[in-house]
Amino acid sequence: MPDFQMGRWYEDFVVGEVIKHRPGRTILESDNTWFTLLTNNIHPIHFDRHYASKTPFGRPLVNSAFTLAVVTGLTVLD
Repeated sequence: MPDFQMGRWYEDFVVGEVIKHRPGRTILESDNTWFTLLTNNIHPIHFDRHYASKTPFGRPLVNSAFTLAVVTGLTVLD
């Protein structure tokens, strides 16, 4: 067994506990475009401004898999 532990076990979390993650992460348009293209998600809603402008959102959306990856990275130490 290692001498140190990074993060906590499931049993260590308490119901109702609030965890603040610092530092935060600003997601840039270029981050979203690169992640979307690197993962072969070619849906234009993620990087085509013209296409996205005609949707109810009006602009490109951040790839949900990228959002999950960033949140996972921010919670590694929890």
